[in-house]
Amino acid sequence: MAEQSPPPLTLSAAWRLAVLACVVITVWRLMELFGAPINLSFDEAQYWGWAQQPDWGYFSKPPMVAWMIWLTTALGGSDAEPWVRLSAPLSHVITALSLFMVGRQVAPRTLAPQVALWSAIIWITMPGVAVSAMIVSTDAYLLMFWALALAAYGQAVGSNRPGWWAVLGLWVGLGLMSKYAMLFFLIGGAIHHLWDADLRQKMRHLRAWSGPAIMAVLAGAIYFPNWLWNRAHGFASYHHTSENANLDQGPQYSLGHLAEFIGSQFGVFGPFLFATLLVLVLWRLRSALRLQPALAVDDARRVASGRKLLLALTLPPLALITVQAFLSRANANWAATAYVAATPLVVCWLLQSGKPWQHLLKASVILHVVASVVLYDLESIARTVGVTNPARYDLQKRVRGWDDAGEWLREVKAANPDAPLLYLDRKVLASMLYYARPQGWDAVIFNPDGHVMNHYELTTTMNGREGKDFLLVVRDPPPPVFSTFFESVEPLAVFRKPIHPTYTLTLHVYRAKGFKGYQHHD
Repeated sequence: MAEQSPPPLTLSAAWRLAVLACVVITVWRLMELFGAPINLSFDEAQYWGWAQQPDWGYFSKPPMVAWMIWLTTALGGSDAEPWVRLSAPLSHVITALSLFMVGRQVAPRTLAPQVALWSAIIWITMPGVAVSAMIVSTDAYLLMFWALALAAYGQAVGSNRPGWWAVLGLWVGLGLMSKYAMLFFLIGGAIHHLWDADLRQKMRHLRAWSGPAIMAVLAGAIYFPNWLWNRAHGFASYHHTSENANLDQGPQYSLGHLAEFIGSQFGVFGPFLFATLLVLVLWRLRSALRLQPALAVDDARRVASGRKLLLALTLPPLALITVQAFLSRANANWAATAYVAATPLVVCWLLQSGKPWQHLLKASVILHVVASVVLYDLESIARTVGVTNPARYDLQKRVRGWDDAGEWLREVKAANPDAPLLYLDRKVLASMLYYARPQGWDAVIFNPDGHVMNHYELTTTMNGREGKDFLLVVRDPPPPVFSTFFESVEPLAVFRKPIHPTYTLTLHVYRAKGFKGYQHHD
């Protein structure tokens, strides 16, 4: 008797499996977060500080990251590190399940359940997501709203219903309140409308513009408070974003930075998946965009249009940041938005390419999960296998010890309650604002030239405090010119915390007496 083939995967079964995979992976990550909390980085500590004063904007970022931290710490009734970071892994669950919807929209009907399921699983296990889910940053929320917007865009374009265009506007507006890179989504949507012949034909009629107009008005209304905040603060966030490009001194044309960035993308998306994306874009693009004769005409047109959409949202950010890396520099995460659309794009192409290529999806998931295990428990694994220099493999060594430093600084401040804390470095200020809490909210940053280069230079000042004493907190002794702004600068206390035999966290506190003012120093 012939063996019966298993029944085809249904969408409802695929959805249950996707939810199960997301829950299992996320519960594991939450166990790591709450079971062995790691100290906040200075960026995370700075975002926590923003969350103590919710606003419509901050020096370097829109407000979403601060709002999310405020929400999770309020719900948990705790400012502990896991509660500060809680929204990051949860956001990636929403992103993964949104990509389930996108995979269903862009795949041939016969493959929709498989593409949807694999899109969700690939995202939740992706190496870049494995890192992003364990820290609190703007990326988690940007990617979540990007994926939600992508799912809504498919519905809006397919049905042209005002309600879906309004939903799209909601997600785009909230994405802009997360990170300005959400503008790439609007660029991708415009490219898709210009690239797809059917959409170009529809846009010749004035009535077809009503949907995009609804989206634009609602997105603009949601984003408008951040624009008002920027106007009131000299457009600080916009200036910081443009300065981040690091092109003010001219292009560097660095092949080293270019190679470093491209290499990092194999780590962000996964080596097999990024290699597949390169093959698809550089060698198989034309064939991937052809109407597939094996499909019904309407299904083939929908799949071709879907691939154009995914490419329109993948290639612009990836290409622009690649050029940025060549001209100056680019961090590995700057092109992260490209992989929201690239995930269902690569998954669908591999599933349609036959069984040998489909195995790359399984291999990728296995590789990514193993890499996550190593990443989350690297130090203990190094010790287990007998590595003699664990400091070399300790990715968290730069954030270790700051909780002890905060406790020490609280004691120093309690013994000198009349002197506000003074910092030369925003990184030390942000970390001590969190770990020395509740001490230190009177802290200021030293800024004699008046140039605003960070949040604390925007929000604190020493003007009007002439004659006052301060407690200077620094990693290294201050430069000689610093003492010319005060009547005297005297060492008060030193904190040393050995983290590894080759690395020690050191902080110095000086009593800076009689501030002369920025204009009246010797």
